[in-house]
Amino acid sequence: MFDVKKNKAICIYPFVHEYRGIEGSVAPCCHGDSLRGNETLAYIRQDMLNGIQPRACKSCYVKENESGYSPRIEETIDWIKKFGKPDPDNIKTQFVDIRYDPTCNLKCKMCGPKFSTLWQKEKKVSYPVNVANKHYLQNIDKKHLKKVYLAGGEPTYIKGYHDFLEELYGINPECEVVINSNLKKLSDKWKTIIKKFKNLTVVCSCDSVNTLGTYIRYPLGWDEFEDNVRFVSKNANFLQFNLVASALTSHKLYETCMWMKKYSKNIDLSILEYPECMSERSVPMDQRQVYIDNIQKISKFPVSVHYAMNFRNKVKYLIKKYAESPYDNILHQTLTKEINEQDSHRTLKLQDVDAFLYGWIHR
Repeated sequence: MFDVKKNKAICIYPFVHEYRGIEGSVAPCCHGDSLRGNETLAYIRQDMLNGIQPRACKSCYVKENESGYSPRIEETIDWIKKFGKPDPDNIKTQFVDIRYDPTCNLKCKMCGPKFSTLWQKEKKVSYPVNVANKHYLQNIDKKHLKKVYLAGGEPTYIKGYHDFLEELYGINPECEVVINSNLKKLSDKWKTIIKKFKNLTVVCSCDSVNTLGTYIRYPLGWDEFEDNVRFVSKNANFLQFNLVASALTSHKLYETCMWMKKYSKNIDLSILEYPECMSERSVPMDQRQVYIDNIQKISKFPVSVHYAMNFRNKVKYLIKKYAESPYDNILHQTLTKEINEQDSHRTLKLQDVDAFLYGWIHR
């Protein structure tokens, strides 16, 4: 029943996982849609066992139809390989992703106030800490957890996350821990916890290198960031790069992958879907060959075996999107307006960072 090829609906997440968004939403996972009306995880599990694709999980099914890959496939195969198949008649929470604090030290181009306190300062808005989610994570039974995923905000800036990991280590040191971090800064206490856990992965978000990398994930500070990447590559059990391909970065994917290879070949390519103005559809047709030529250079890039198949599939899909997706002038104008607005609050300006991007975005 957990064969993802035979059962096109099944996913491991609703059977082992609990996800709560920073705004209080409940969903099958971070990739899925929030539950609506009478929807429950129990109903979703039953639909999946019957081969019915639940509405809340539509994003994965769409991805599979378009490109042949999805988190549903990746995560189900990975979980069963590590932990075996769950018992549908005895559901236990074994994997948690509970988000409650938007504290962050960056204001990345594709992000916003909901997930970053720096963005909140720029937009002059405020989003509170989700106290209910915080208490839930603090009080969860840690003995039975097999995996924990920490995202933010920026996890290494959230004190409650460090306290949680210290307690988890004392109770369940074999638990797999995944920390999604921008690695702008690493305090000594976070360096210590990273070295403590034998089964800890740092997922480093990085979309481009040097000045463009700082511009996209502003205000990164490239030298300190690279020092932290170097530390994690030597001291964490596993370092994975999360490379987001957008209209602002896809013309430099090869250069970024070459830099990443110095520290880890574990590269997961993600194709940006939101905000839409930063997708390939904002790029004029006469500019897209630059993107296609660069993306093709990573079609056989030597990523690690675990990521290779999905990496290749995503590269093919990304090339197809730049070759075939229709140009949307409204999205282009929205992007121009958004870049101008963001640049007005920051010291790095696009015209000083990347002449190619500046040329077509502001033409």
